[in-house]
Amino acid sequence: MKKHLLQYLWMVILFIFLIGLIIWGIWFIEIEENQISIFGIVAVIMAAFTSVLTVTINNKKAKQREYELHVLKEKQKVFEHFYNSFFDMLKEAKKGKKGASTKTINDMMQFKKGLMNWGSEKLIKKYIDYDNKLTQPNSNFTMLIDGNNFLKEIRKEMGFDDSNSLNLIDIILTSEAREELRQNYD
Repeated sequence: MKKHLLQYLWMVILFIFLIGLIIWGIWFIEIEENQISIFGIVAVIMAAFTSVLTVTINNKKAKQREYELHVLKEKQKVFEHFYNSFFDMLKEAKKGKKGASTKTINDMMQFKKGLMNWGSEKLIKKYIDYDNKLTQPNSNFTMLIDGNNFLKEIRKEMGFDDSNSLNLIDIILTSEAREELRQNYD
């Protein structure tokens, strides 16, 4: 905050100085060549100020992009844990097993831990809704549909803009399972 205040103070001082030079050059200098020299000095100072300001703004934007890329990479690491546990749950459900393996539980705990640090408020709320639906007795179809919705939320968090017609679960299902899911879902 102090740094920004100092920058603004210097900009105001420079602006006042330049206005003073222009006023001095117009009203108090009678020789036309000297007036032109003063306007040339003002133009050079303005050009230098503009280039410094442009470089400063570009550096701030570069730092912001670097920060956003860092956050995106961290989110990718966190979401990888969800994908691992989600696919493990699908495999277990396909085998007809109830409960989750130790690896699945560990991945889900790593996901929850990372979600607390790197997830947006909206994504955290969506995950809690999804997790509540998983603990309720329901069919595997509901798990797939709710999983598809949460996967779309993860993709939104990563910057993708998916339409409502996209069904990510279709990627992992066979054509028969896709048809059965559509029949049960509609």
